Amino acid sequence: MKYLESFYKKLGIYRQKHNLSLEDIATLCFVDDKTVASWESDQTKLRTYPTLPQLIDLCVGLKVAMDTFLDVQNNDDGQLELPGLRFIEESDLSSSLDALGKEIEKVLPSEQELELLKRFRKSDDENRKLIIQLMSA
Repeated sequence: MKYLESFYKKLGIYRQKHNLSLEDIATLCFVDDKTVASWESDQTKLRTYPTLPQLIDLCVGLKVAMDTFLDVQNNDDGQLELPGLRFIEESDLSSSLDALGKEIEKVLPSEQELELLKRFRKSDDENRKLIIQLMSA
């Protein structure tokens, strides 16, 4: 939880400063108030952390930047110090996006794999079991 080490403190301070209840935060994040209480717990053993979608829901709902709750270092140029997201020149961004695109292409399923997946999903449970048995042989 490298970026969330002080999340519990930051959330509690923010909530109190803006007169928000546990229920208010829970509603924004689609969780119950006990979950939010565990996010703010002073006891490490009882503390939990939000998932990325919950954190995004929180920030969008409160209309605050994500770095409000994250432990990140700001640089003089205003960029967050996150791996792979620091660009010095405009060309850095395009080359990084190109590299990212190539990596994504490596893991995207081929047309043949997509067709297999479609057929598998349309199959009944019995046929799915047979397909899995055939593929594990």
